[in-house]
Amino acid sequence: MPSHLLFFRNALLLSLVSQCALAGVVNYTVALDTTGLVAHPAGPFYFQMALTDGNGFGDGNNTVTLTNFAFGGGSDLGSPVSFGSVSGSLATGVTMTDTSFLTLFVQQFNPGLSLRFTLGLTSEDDIGGIPDGITWAILDNSGLPLPSQTSGDYILAAGLDSQPPVFSLYGGDTARSPSTGDPISFNAPTVSSVPEPSSVVLVLSGAILAGAVRRGSRLAVSWRQAIEQTAQRSTLGRLFGGTRLREFGRGALKTIR
Repeated sequence: MPSHLLFFRNALLLSLVSQCALAGVVNYTVALDTTGLVAHPAGPFYFQMALTDGNGFGDGNNTVTLTNFAFGGGSDLGSPVSFGSVSGSLATGVTMTDTSFLTLFVQQFNPGLSLRFTLGLTSEDDIGGIPDGITWAILDNSGLPLPSQTSGDYILAAGLDSQPPVFSLYGGDTARSPSTGDPISFNAPTVSSVPEPSSVVLVLSGAILAGAVRRGSRLAVSWRQAIEQTAQRSTLGRLFGGTRLREFGRGALKTIR
């Protein structure tokens, strides 16, 4: 196959594979300013994430991952305490699955100027209409959550179902004190979506292909030929059906021309 056809075919395959690889998992970057926790007498502090099962039976249909922890000059400490289906630590990353009504992860950390991590969520509906849910809180040295601007004293909460999650975010309640010391002031955490690898690949592939196709009709013809050959000969063509691959490729060509 000529080199220009190989280029187009491989770009198409890469885009399709990346779309299938991480289906159902959405990642978010969570960040919290923890300056107010540094050297506060209510420490040491603990990171607590709770996952509750909506139907109460522990059906194991949703998973939460916690990875890429950065403590802004602080560090994780000690060993985690957990309940339910939990594996890992702040150092290695944490995986939680709702195989019981409550799944809980707690581990001590030494606060720095900030706390940042990647939160991965699946999005399966629970029978009965009550979604699974997560809550994140920071505990003080008595095991109580730091006072926040909600009655549950968590700083992040979200439901897990087939709809995109809506995050409830809360800052510190300066009208109430932790178990020791003065009230702790902190802003609500921020949550931002992490672009999926498939989206990045599609954007890059689209940009490259757009530049190539716009050079002339000869490459546009090559692009169509690559689509046809991919649909006829590739494993993905056999797996998904040649017609589906042709429709995908022709739609992409129509968009970028």
